[in-house]
Amino acid sequence: MRSYPLFLLCIVGLLSLLCHAFENLIKTVDGSDPFMSYQDGYYYLTTTTWTNIQISRGETIQDLIEATPKIIYTDTTASRCCNVWAPEIHWKSVEGACVRRYYVAGSASTQNDQRIYALKSFATDIWASTWSFAGQIVIPNNDDWAIDPTVLITSAGEYLVYSSFVGSLQCLWIAEFITAVTVGDAYEISCPAYSWEDVGADVEEGPGDYSPIHLSVSHITQHQTSNHMNSPGGDEIWLVYHYSTTSAVVCDGTRRTAVQPITFSSGEPVFGTPDALTTELVEPV
Repeated sequence: MRSYPLFLLCIVGLLSLLCHAFENLIKTVDGSDPFMSYQDGYYYLTTTTWTNIQISRGETIQDLIEATPKIIYTDTTASRCCNVWAPEIHWKSVEGACVRRYYVAGSASTQNDQRIYALKSFATDIWASTWSFAGQIVIPNNDDWAIDPTVLITSAGEYLVYSSFVGSLQCLWIAEFITAVTVGDAYEISCPAYSWEDVGADVEEGPGDYSPIHLSVSHITQHQTSNHMNSPGGDEIWLVYHYSTTSAVVCDGTRRTAVQPITFSSGEPVFGTPDALTTELVEPV
């Protein structure tokens, strides 16, 4: 009989968890290039805000929706002051507890000089961290326009994956990290070759483990850069993506952030189509 109250408590706890739900949107302004992670009881979200780097935090995704972003870094250096894009947070195992944030920036007058940069913090608490400039990630054999950096970690090492040009094609490149801010030569690994990669332009960007490139439904068009996030319990994978509600290609603060779970069939991800914005989603578990 003593186990009966415990059983009821478990049921109540489960029902309470299932009752927690939210609706997209996650971010309605400056929602481009979203990167979301979960650590020590909190979700963290960063997006492109063009003039600075911001972070939002929440214990649930609903909390994240209601959170006020905190500006963690600005830069007045002319060559990297502006067009701040695609920030991500990564823990660099080669330097212990050091946390790195990789992003793209350039000058105010053009988007043609974008380069990859890094910030550093030696605190393990993301929210309380103080960030400082760590340097530019210079590609020894391809010091050219570069955007959308991410980190690939394998048993063989850690790698920078990013987007840059091969002639008129925007392709994906990979370079092995030597330190947290230096890499070896980069190698082209993929260029646009399929019809769904040349909608509007021949582009491969926003690399990640799972990244659908372009979807279009009645309420969402121009689905582009995305990342995926493991749920707190590690049993689910959620897609975090930005989109526009207009068919025009507009790279500005009107793009929005949304999320939804990924399902799998025969070991492969099934992305489906974006849910309607009024769809109620149960919080990740």
